[in-house]
Amino acid sequence: MNEISDVTEWCLRGELKDSSPWIIPIDRPLFSIGRQDNNDLILPSHSVSRRHARIINEGGELQIEDLESKNGVLLNGKKIESKGFLRQGDIIKIGDSEFTLGRTEDFQTKYEEQTLARSSEATRLSFADAFSLSEREKEILFFLIKGHSLKQIGESLFISAGTVKNHVLKIYKKTGCHTRIELSTKFAEYGANR
Repeated sequence: MNEISDVTEWCLRGELKDSSPWIIPIDRPLFSIGRQDNNDLILPSHSVSRRHARIINEGGELQIEDLESKNGVLLNGKKIESKGFLRQGDIIKIGDSEFTLGRTEDFQTKYEEQTLARSSEATRLSFADAFSLSEREKEILFFLIKGHSLKQIGESLFISAGTVKNHVLKIYKKTGCHTRIELSTKFAEYGANR
């Protein structure tokens, strides 16, 4: 079993469409994954259920639970029945997305220069200005790129999740994107071309 003291020590590493790394911190004891906007990790794919799975820190053990999803959860290539214990280096596949579980410090050290959440302030501001984002939209954009849920963004900015959602829709419209993954990919391409 994997003894852990704090779930924020852990993160998932996936890849965006342009193969750049996508680091998602597991920052709460019940970390939800699915297609719906109120999940901690939103995967906008028809192969992902609205509430697909969740990662649980229960009694010092990290587990993944399939929430009766249509397509299931693969852990190291095998479909889990209901729950599966997680260890560092495990590979989790949900829909079309694949993630590796690891310690945050390991991924941040290894991928620090490539990670979207670590991009320079100048690049982020330049991207926001290029698409005429408002000050509030700039704040929300940076949280989106870091992988925060709408609820987490609302809590950080002291606004409702509904207000965050309205701003996110405006950001998508201004940038010509339809999903967070498209937005993150466009941001990464923008940074690479500067």
